[in-house]
Amino acid sequence: MMKRISGAAVTVTLLGCLVVSLMLLVPGSRVQAAEPIKIGIVLSMTGGGGFLGVAEQKAITAPVEEINRQGGLFGRQIELYYEDDRSDPTTATIAATKLIRETKVCAIIGPSTAEACMAVVPICEREQIPQLPMAPLTLQLKKWIFLVPVTDAVLADKMVSFTVKTLGARKLALFNDSGRYGRSGADGVKAAAAKYGATIIIQEECEQLDTNMTAQLTKIRAANPEAIMLFTPAPAAAIIAKNYQQLGMQKIPVVTGGGVPSKQFPSLAGKIVEDGRWIPFDPMDLYAEQLPPNDPFRKDLYDPLFKAIKKKYGENTPWDGFFRNGYDNIAILVEALKIAKTDDRAAIRDALEKVRYKGFLGTFAYSPTDHDGTTGDTFVPILIKDGKYWPYKK
Repeated sequence: MMKRISGAAVTVTLLGCLVVSLMLLVPGSRVQAAEPIKIGIVLSMTGGGGFLGVAEQKAITAPVEEINRQGGLFGRQIELYYEDDRSDPTTATIAATKLIRETKVCAIIGPSTAEACMAVVPICEREQIPQLPMAPLTLQLKKWIFLVPVTDAVLADKMVSFTVKTLGARKLALFNDSGRYGRSGADGVKAAAAKYGATIIIQEECEQLDTNMTAQLTKIRAANPEAIMLFTPAPAAAIIAKNYQQLGMQKIPVVTGGGVPSKQFPSLAGKIVEDGRWIPFDPMDLYAEQLPPNDPFRKDLYDPLFKAIKKKYGENTPWDGFFRNGYDNIAILVEALKIAKTDDRAAIRDALEKVRYKGFLGTFAYSPTDHDGTTGDTFVPILIKDGKYWPYKK
Protein backbone atom coordinates (compact mmCIF):
# COMPACT_ATOMS: atom_id res chain seq x y z
CA MET A 1 0.00 0.00 0.00
CA MET A 2 1.39 3.36 -0.96
CA LYS A 3 0.33 6.63 0.58
CA ARG A 4 1.35 10.00 -0.86
CA ILE A 5 1.34 12.81 1.65
CA SER A 6 1.72 16.57 1.45
CA GLY A 7 -0.11 19.33 3.33
CA ALA A 8 0.03 21.56 6.41
CA ALA A 9 0.65 21.19 10.10
CA VAL A 10 2.57 23.39 12.53
CA THR A 11 5.15 26.17 12.73
CA VAL A 12 8.25 25.79 14.88
CA THR A 13 11.19 28.17 15.21
CA LEU A 14 14.20 26.74 17.01
CA LEU A 15 17.71 28.13 17.23
CA GLY A 16 20.86 26.18 17.81
CA CYS A 17 19.92 22.65 16.70
CA LEU A 18 18.73 20.82 13.63
CA VAL A 19 15.13 21.27 14.50
CA VAL A 20 16.05 24.68 13.08
CA SER A 21 17.31 22.97 9.95
CA LEU A 22 14.15 20.95 9.62
CA MET A 23 11.76 23.84 10.13
CA LEU A 24 13.60 26.74 8.53
CA LEU A 25 13.40 27.20 4.81
CA VAL A 26 15.55 28.80 2.15
CA PRO A 27 14.97 32.56 2.59
CA GLY A 28 12.51 33.99 0.12
CA SER A 29 11.57 30.61 -1.36
CA ARG A 30 8.13 30.16 -2.85
CA VAL A 31 6.13 27.26 -4.16
CA GLN A 32 6.99 26.92 -7.85
CA ALA A 33 5.82 24.68 -10.63
CA ALA A 34 8.74 22.33 -10.11
CA GLU A 35 9.05 18.59 -9.81
CA PRO A 36 8.50 17.42 -6.22
CA ILE A 37 11.22 15.88 -4.07
CA LYS A 38 10.18 12.26 -3.72
CA ILE A 39 11.15 10.41 -0.53
CA GLY A 40 10.41 6.71 -0.09
CA ILE A 41 9.56 5.39 3.37
CA VAL A 42 9.19 1.71 4.25
CA LEU A 43 7.58 1.17 7.66
CA SER A 44 5.96 -1.62 9.63
CA MET A 45 2.51 -0.09 9.91
CA THR A 46 0.81 -3.45 10.45
CA GLY A 47 1.98 -6.81 11.79
CA GLY A 48 4.14 -7.41 14.83
CA GLY A 49 6.08 -4.16 14.38
CA GLY A 50 3.02 -2.04 13.71
CA PHE A 51 3.48 -0.12 16.94
CA LEU A 52 6.77 1.16 15.49
CA GLY A 53 5.61 2.26 12.06
CA VAL A 54 2.43 4.00 13.16
CA ALA A 55 4.40 6.27 15.49
CA GLU A 56 7.23 6.82 13.03
CA GLN A 57 4.83 7.85 10.27
CA LYS A 58 3.28 10.58 12.43
CA ALA A 59 6.67 12.03 13.38
CA ILE A 60 7.73 12.17 9.74
CA THR A 61 4.52 13.52 8.26
CA ALA A 62 3.74 16.45 10.57
CA PRO A 63 7.00 18.43 10.13
CA VAL A 64 7.21 17.71 6.38
CA GLU A 65 3.73 19.09 5.88
CA GLU A 66 4.85 22.32 7.53
CA ILE A 67 7.86 22.56 5.24
CA ASN A 68 5.50 22.23 2.29
CA ARG A 69 3.09 24.79 3.69
CA GLN A 70 5.94 27.28 4.03
CA GLY A 71 7.10 26.78 0.45
CA GLY A 72 9.08 23.54 0.36
CA LEU A 73 12.81 23.12 -0.05
CA PHE A 74 14.53 25.26 -2.69
CA GLY A 75 11.12 25.97 -4.22
CA ARG A 76 10.04 22.33 -4.42
CA GLN A 77 7.44 20.43 -2.44
CA ILE A 78 8.31 17.20 -0.62
CA GLU A 79 6.22 14.15 -1.41
CA LEU A 80 6.34 11.22 0.99
CA TYR A 81 5.63 7.78 -0.43
CA TYR A 82 4.83 5.27 2.30
CA GLU A 83 4.95 1.51 1.93
CA ASP A 84 3.77 -0.88 4.65
CA ASP A 85 6.07 -3.91 4.83
CA ARG A 86 3.65 -5.64 7.23
CA SER A 87 6.63 -6.39 9.51
CA ASP A 88 7.99 -8.83 6.95
CA PRO A 89 11.53 -8.55 5.50
CA THR A 90 10.53 -10.01 2.13
CA THR A 91 7.69 -7.53 1.76
CA ALA A 92 10.14 -4.77 2.73
CA THR A 93 12.48 -5.67 -0.14
CA ILE A 94 9.61 -5.62 -2.62
CA ALA A 95 8.41 -2.26 -1.26
CA ALA A 96 11.87 -0.69 -1.39
CA THR A 97 12.49 -1.92 -4.94
CA LYS A 98 9.14 -0.50 -6.07
CA LEU A 99 9.91 2.90 -4.53
CA ILE A 100 13.38 3.01 -6.08
CA ARG A 101 12.60 1.78 -9.59
CA GLU A 102 8.98 2.77 -10.17
CA THR A 103 8.39 5.82 -7.99
CA LYS A 104 12.00 6.95 -8.46
CA VAL A 105 12.45 8.34 -4.95
CA CYS A 106 15.68 10.11 -4.04
CA ALA A 107 16.25 8.26 -0.75
CA ILE A 108 14.83 5.47 1.40
CA ILE A 109 13.94 5.91 5.07
CA GLY A 110 13.35 2.71 7.04
CA PRO A 111 12.32 -0.01 7.40
CA SER A 112 11.18 -0.11 11.03
CA THR A 113 12.63 -3.44 12.14
CA ALA A 114 16.23 -4.62 12.14
CA GLU A 115 15.43 -7.75 10.10
CA ALA A 116 13.71 -5.72 7.38
CA CYS A 117 16.46 -3.08 7.39
CA MET A 118 19.11 -5.71 6.81
CA ALA A 119 17.09 -7.13 3.92
CA VAL A 120 16.86 -3.70 2.26
CA VAL A 121 20.52 -2.67 2.78
CA PRO A 122 21.92 -4.68 -0.18
CA ILE A 123 19.16 -3.33 -2.43
CA CYS A 124 20.05 0.28 -1.64
CA GLU A 125 23.73 -0.43 -2.10
CA ARG A 126 23.11 -2.08 -5.46
CA GLU A 127 20.71 0.63 -6.65
CA GLN A 128 23.01 3.39 -5.36
CA ILE A 129 20.43 5.24 -3.30
CA PRO A 130 20.86 6.64 0.24
CA GLN A 131 19.17 4.63 2.98
CA LEU A 132 18.56 5.82 6.54
CA PRO A 133 17.49 2.72 8.49
CA MET A 134 14.93 3.21 11.24
CA ALA A 135 16.27 0.34 13.38
CA PRO A 136 19.64 -0.02 15.14
CA LEU A 137 22.10 -1.98 12.99
CA THR A 138 25.70 -3.04 13.38
CA LEU A 139 27.30 -2.72 9.95
CA GLN A 140 30.70 -2.27 8.41
CA LEU A 141 30.93 1.00 6.49
CA LYS A 142 28.55 0.98 3.52
CA LYS A 143 28.73 3.69 0.88
CA TRP A 144 24.99 4.38 0.67
CA ILE A 145 23.81 3.48 4.20
CA PHE A 146 23.70 6.07 7.00
CA LEU A 147 22.67 4.68 10.39
CA VAL A 148 20.41 6.69 12.68
CA PRO A 149 19.34 4.80 15.85
CA VAL A 150 22.22 4.09 18.21
CA THR A 151 23.66 0.61 17.76
CA ASP A 152 22.91 -2.04 20.34
CA ALA A 153 26.64 -2.43 20.99
CA VAL A 154 26.95 1.23 21.99
CA LEU A 155 23.84 1.10 24.17
CA ALA A 156 24.89 -2.20 25.77
CA ASP A 157 28.24 -0.67 26.72
CA LYS A 158 26.42 2.18 28.49
CA MET A 159 24.12 -0.26 30.26
CA VAL A 160 26.94 -2.49 31.53
CA SER A 161 29.00 0.52 32.66
CA PHE A 162 26.02 1.84 34.65
CA THR A 163 25.19 -1.57 36.11
CA VAL A 164 28.73 -2.12 37.39
CA LYS A 165 29.63 1.42 38.46
CA THR A 166 26.30 2.64 39.83
CA LEU A 167 24.45 -0.51 40.90
CA GLY A 168 27.61 -2.37 41.96
CA ALA A 169 26.46 -5.50 40.13
CA ARG A 170 29.02 -7.70 38.40
CA LYS A 171 27.29 -11.09 38.21
CA LEU A 172 24.92 -10.54 35.31
CA ALA A 173 22.07 -12.55 33.81
CA LEU A 174 21.38 -11.88 30.14
CA PHE A 175 17.82 -12.24 28.82
CA ASN A 176 17.05 -11.45 25.18
CA ASP A 177 14.62 -12.30 22.42
CA SER A 178 15.70 -14.45 19.51
CA GLY A 179 15.39 -11.71 16.87
CA ARG A 180 18.16 -9.56 15.46
CA TYR A 181 17.48 -6.80 18.01
CA GLY A 182 17.65 -9.11 21.03
CA ARG A 183 20.72 -11.01 19.90
CA SER A 184 22.56 -7.86 18.86
CA GLY A 185 21.95 -6.38 22.31
CA ALA A 186 23.09 -9.59 23.95
CA ASP A 187 26.28 -9.61 21.90
CA GLY A 188 26.90 -6.01 23.00
CA VAL A 189 26.55 -6.94 26.66
CA LYS A 190 28.94 -9.86 26.26
CA ALA A 191 31.50 -7.65 24.55
CA ALA A 192 31.27 -4.98 27.26
CA ALA A 193 31.22 -7.27 30.30
CA ALA A 194 34.97 -7.96 30.55
CA LYS A 195 35.76 -4.29 29.95
CA TYR A 196 33.94 -3.39 33.18
CA GLY A 197 34.87 -6.44 35.22
CA ALA A 198 31.47 -8.11 34.91
CA THR A 199 30.62 -11.74 34.21
CA ILE A 200 27.64 -13.20 32.35
CA ILE A 201 26.66 -16.12 34.56
CA ILE A 202 23.58 -17.19 32.59
CA GLN A 203 21.86 -16.32 29.31
CA GLU A 204 18.24 -17.10 28.47
CA GLU A 205 16.31 -16.42 25.28
CA CYS A 206 12.64 -16.01 24.38
CA GLU A 207 10.47 -15.42 21.34
CA GLN A 208 8.90 -11.99 20.98
CA LEU A 209 5.38 -13.47 21.02
CA ASP A 210 5.87 -15.85 23.96
CA THR A 211 3.09 -15.54 26.55
CA ASN A 212 4.95 -17.00 29.53
CA MET A 213 8.60 -16.61 30.52
CA THR A 214 8.49 -18.47 33.83
CA ALA A 215 10.82 -21.25 32.69
CA GLN A 216 13.60 -18.86 31.68
CA LEU A 217 13.19 -16.70 34.78
CA THR A 218 13.25 -19.75 37.07
CA LYS A 219 16.69 -20.63 35.68
CA ILE A 220 17.86 -17.04 36.07
CA ARG A 221 16.68 -16.92 39.68
CA ALA A 222 18.53 -20.15 40.44
CA ALA A 223 21.76 -18.66 39.07
CA ASN A 224 21.47 -15.83 41.64
CA PRO A 225 22.59 -12.88 39.49
CA GLU A 226 23.12 -9.39 40.87
CA ALA A 227 21.31 -7.82 37.90
CA ILE A 228 19.44 -8.83 34.75
CA MET A 229 20.25 -7.23 31.37
CA LEU A 230 17.13 -7.33 29.20
CA PHE A 231 16.81 -6.88 25.43
CA THR A 232 13.22 -7.50 24.26
CA PRO A 233 10.42 -5.30 22.92
CA ALA A 234 7.91 -3.84 25.39
CA PRO A 235 5.12 -6.47 25.08
CA ALA A 236 7.52 -9.32 25.88
CA ALA A 237 9.10 -7.30 28.68
CA ALA A 238 5.68 -6.72 30.25
CA ILE A 239 5.10 -10.48 30.41
CA ILE A 240 8.59 -10.97 31.85
CA ALA A 241 7.78 -8.37 34.52
CA LYS A 242 4.63 -10.20 35.60
CA ASN A 243 6.44 -13.56 35.77
CA TYR A 244 9.33 -11.87 37.58
CA GLN A 245 6.86 -10.70 40.23
CA GLN A 246 5.21 -14.10 40.49
CA LEU A 247 8.61 -15.67 41.15
CA GLY A 248 9.49 -13.14 43.86
CA MET A 249 12.51 -11.72 42.04
CA GLN A 250 11.96 -8.09 43.10
CA LYS A 251 15.39 -7.74 44.70
CA ILE A 252 17.15 -8.29 41.36
CA PRO A 253 17.35 -5.04 39.33
CA VAL A 254 16.53 -5.25 35.63
CA VAL A 255 18.41 -2.93 33.26
CA THR A 256 16.73 -2.79 29.86
CA GLY A 257 17.56 -1.74 26.33
CA GLY A 258 15.68 0.85 24.31
CA GLY A 259 13.04 -1.57 23.03
CA VAL A 260 11.31 -1.76 26.40
CA PRO A 261 10.28 1.74 27.52
CA SER A 262 7.22 2.55 25.43
CA LYS A 263 4.53 4.90 26.73
CA GLN A 264 2.31 1.90 27.45
CA PHE A 265 4.93 -0.25 29.17
CA PRO A 266 4.31 0.91 32.79
CA SER A 267 0.58 0.14 32.55
CA LEU A 268 1.21 -3.17 30.77
CA ALA A 269 3.82 -4.31 33.29
CA GLY A 270 2.28 -3.00 36.51
CA LYS A 271 3.75 -1.63 39.72
CA ILE A 272 6.51 -4.22 39.84
CA VAL A 273 8.63 -2.18 37.39
CA GLU A 274 8.43 1.00 39.46
CA ASP A 275 10.66 2.66 42.06
CA GLY A 276 14.02 1.51 40.79
CA ARG A 277 13.32 -2.18 40.20
CA TRP A 278 13.49 -1.77 36.43
CA ILE A 279 15.85 0.76 34.83
CA PRO A 280 15.41 1.35 31.09
CA PHE A 281 18.03 3.14 29.00
CA ASP A 282 16.41 5.56 26.60
CA PRO A 283 16.51 9.20 25.46
CA MET A 284 15.16 11.95 27.69
CA ASP A 285 11.92 12.42 25.76
CA LEU A 286 10.37 9.76 28.01
CA TYR A 287 10.48 12.19 30.92
CA ALA A 288 10.54 15.49 29.03
CA GLU A 289 7.28 16.62 30.64
CA GLN A 290 8.99 16.39 34.01
CA LEU A 291 11.74 18.77 32.83
CA PRO A 292 11.54 22.56 33.31
CA PRO A 293 9.87 24.34 30.34
CA ASN A 294 13.13 26.12 29.47
CA ASP A 295 15.24 22.95 29.43
CA PRO A 296 16.96 22.87 25.98
CA PHE A 297 15.92 19.29 25.22
CA ARG A 298 12.30 20.03 26.00
CA LYS A 299 12.20 23.52 24.48
CA ASP A 300 14.10 22.78 21.26
CA LEU A 301 13.02 19.21 20.49
CA TYR A 302 10.23 17.65 22.50
CA ASP A 303 7.70 20.47 22.76
CA PRO A 304 7.86 21.61 19.09
CA LEU A 305 7.50 18.10 17.68
CA PHE A 306 4.75 17.11 20.11
CA LYS A 307 2.86 20.30 19.30
CA ALA A 308 3.10 19.52 15.59
CA ILE A 309 1.88 15.96 16.05
CA LYS A 310 -1.03 16.96 18.28
CA LYS A 311 -2.09 19.69 15.86
CA LYS A 312 -2.26 17.21 13.00
CA TYR A 313 -3.45 14.06 14.77
CA GLY A 314 -5.48 15.51 17.65
CA GLU A 315 -4.79 17.08 21.02
CA ASN A 316 -5.33 13.76 22.78
CA THR A 317 -2.54 12.03 20.84
CA PRO A 318 -0.13 10.65 23.47
CA TRP A 319 3.63 10.93 23.17
CA ASP A 320 5.22 7.78 21.77
CA GLY A 321 8.91 7.08 22.25
CA PHE A 322 9.21 5.93 18.65
CA PHE A 323 8.34 9.42 17.41
CA ARG A 324 12.02 10.14 17.95
CA ASN A 325 13.10 7.60 15.33
CA GLY A 326 10.83 9.00 12.66
CA TYR A 327 11.69 12.61 13.42
CA ASP A 328 15.47 12.20 13.54
CA ASN A 329 15.48 10.21 10.29
CA ILE A 330 13.54 12.81 8.31
CA ALA A 331 15.40 15.70 9.97
CA ILE A 332 18.76 14.28 8.91
CA LEU A 333 17.58 13.69 5.35
CA VAL A 334 16.12 17.21 5.09
CA GLU A 335 19.40 18.65 6.34
CA ALA A 336 21.25 16.68 3.65
CA LEU A 337 18.83 17.94 1.00
CA LYS A 338 19.48 21.50 2.10
CA ILE A 339 23.23 20.96 1.86
CA ALA A 340 22.95 19.27 -1.55
CA LYS A 341 20.36 21.74 -2.90
CA THR A 342 19.17 18.94 -5.18
CA ASP A 343 17.44 15.59 -4.98
CA ASP A 344 20.15 13.83 -6.97
CA ARG A 345 20.89 10.59 -5.15
CA ALA A 346 24.67 10.84 -5.34
CA ALA A 347 24.63 14.45 -4.20
CA ILE A 348 22.44 13.56 -1.22
CA ARG A 349 24.82 10.75 -0.30
CA ASP A 350 27.76 13.14 -0.35
CA ALA A 351 25.81 15.73 1.65
CA LEU A 352 24.91 13.19 4.34
CA GLU A 353 28.63 12.88 5.14
CA LYS A 354 28.56 16.58 6.04
CA VAL A 355 25.46 16.55 8.24
CA ARG A 356 25.81 17.84 11.80
CA TYR A 357 22.66 17.44 13.85
CA LYS A 358 21.60 17.27 17.49
CA GLY A 359 18.40 15.30 17.89
CA PHE A 360 16.42 12.96 20.09
CA LEU A 361 18.81 10.04 19.54
CA GLY A 362 21.97 12.04 20.14
CA THR A 363 24.48 14.24 18.35
CA PHE A 364 25.14 13.18 14.75
CA ALA A 365 28.37 13.84 12.87
CA TYR A 366 28.74 11.67 9.78
CA SER A 367 31.95 11.62 7.72
CA PRO A 368 33.40 9.69 4.77
CA THR A 369 34.77 7.12 7.22
CA ASP A 370 31.88 7.10 9.72
CA HIS A 371 28.28 6.35 8.75
CA ASP A 372 27.34 5.13 12.23
CA GLY A 373 25.80 8.44 13.23
CA THR A 374 25.43 9.08 16.92
CA THR A 375 27.18 7.73 20.00
CA GLY A 376 23.85 7.88 21.83
CA ASP A 377 24.70 10.73 24.19
CA THR A 378 20.99 11.30 24.95
CA PHE A 379 20.50 7.73 26.21
CA VAL A 380 20.36 7.76 30.00
CA PRO A 381 19.13 5.51 32.83
CA ILE A 382 15.47 6.14 33.66
CA LEU A 383 13.16 5.34 36.57
CA ILE A 384 9.49 4.41 36.41
CA LYS A 385 7.23 5.84 39.13
CA ASP A 386 3.49 6.51 39.32
CA GLY A 387 3.10 5.20 35.79
CA LYS A 388 5.56 7.77 34.40
CA TYR A 389 9.25 7.93 33.48
CA TRP A 390 11.65 10.05 35.55
CA PRO A 391 15.39 10.85 35.58
CA TYR A 392 17.34 8.15 37.41
CA LYS A 393 18.40 8.92 40.97
CA LYS A 394 19.99 6.25 43.12
